[in-house]
Amino acid sequence: MNKKKIVVGAGARRFGCAAKVFTIMALALAGCAGGTTESARRPSLTVASFDDLPGWQQDAQAETIGALRRSCPRLVSGEGTRIRMDSGEYHTTAEQWRRVCTAAEAVARDNHRGARAYFERYFDVLAVAGPDSDGRFTGYYEPEIKGSRVPSRRFTIPVYRRPPDLQNDKPYLTRTEIENGALRGRGLELAYVEDMIGLFEMHVQGSGRIALAEGGVMRLGFDGTNNRTYTALAKVLVDEGALKPDEATWPGIRAWLQKNPNRAREIMRKNDRYVFFKDTGRSGAVGAQGVALTSGRSMAVDPAFVPYGMPIYIDTTRPAPNKPGETMTFRRLMVAQDTGAAIKGPVRGDVFFGAGSAAADTAGRMNSSGRWWLLVPKKS
Repeated sequence: MNKKKIVVGAGARRFGCAAKVFTIMALALAGCAGGTTESARRPSLTVASFDDLPGWQQDAQAETIGALRRSCPRLVSGEGTRIRMDSGEYHTTAEQWRRVCTAAEAVARDNHRGARAYFERYFDVLAVAGPDSDGRFTGYYEPEIKGSRVPSRRFTIPVYRRPPDLQNDKPYLTRTEIENGALRGRGLELAYVEDMIGLFEMHVQGSGRIALAEGGVMRLGFDGTNNRTYTALAKVLVDEGALKPDEATWPGIRAWLQKNPNRAREIMRKNDRYVFFKDTGRSGAVGAQGVALTSGRSMAVDPAFVPYGMPIYIDTTRPAPNKPGETMTFRRLMVAQDTGAAIKGPVRGDVFFGAGSAAADTAGRMNSSGRWWLLVPKKS
């Protein structure tokens, strides 16, 4: 199909980028020293079609309808959405989102054929063109560790809520200072855990679950950081020769930390960024858009390029279950509902795989190249 470059007006609005959930693969990447500049690598978009999407007919798009519905209340309010491009911005109004969101309510949750027809009727397909059309895809998940609402001989490590004197963008106490007790006695403890590696992992993810000794589960959501520099443990361990680059996935890093308990705390303190949590009281993980995430259908993006709530079709690979070193095709329709400290660039996706050991293994090993297409509401 002949593709037509989209040209739009200039004067694009600056997008916010609240780092809600950090990708687990940020441990294996360089972290976020610097960040994306507004003028760098803005994508060009070309008109495409659903016939251009590999595997589109085989996808179960009804699974995406539920994720899109969760984003709809935010899409239909405010000023709509804007996609940043080299020639300006592509703007979709709240009224256009209201039309497609209303139509989504009529699609049954298990009607994949109906869902496919819905997207083909109400959306246009835009492809990213130019040198940045090939992107990078990683995965993240919701970790779970054991803990208690009160301290005990077993559960001694505090999980802190946001301190009232923490100011946005102003450096706060370091990770070492906090872990050494600088916040002790201020009534900021949400819970107590026994696994310092598990808590660190939860800091990287930006959310998680605590299986309480008293019974039940406490859901934790991101509520800010100490505004200190993020340092990837993979880089630290590779630079020290403790791990080879291909071993620096999160499963490999976790195994090294567990085998080297005398150095684990020292190594983890190389990452000075500390995350504060809040008890969300919800039944699932919540992304930066403020909506509950859908396993296998929600994705973290760089909101400097792609707005929250945008459906995105991805063509990449993921680790094959129980087959180390092997991958399988991963083509599906996602919804942009989150972001993260290491998620930077016009084609940079972090797939949410849910909770549990299988999700942790897949997310921790995923680091694939691939492409994506944006689905935007039709103008009429």
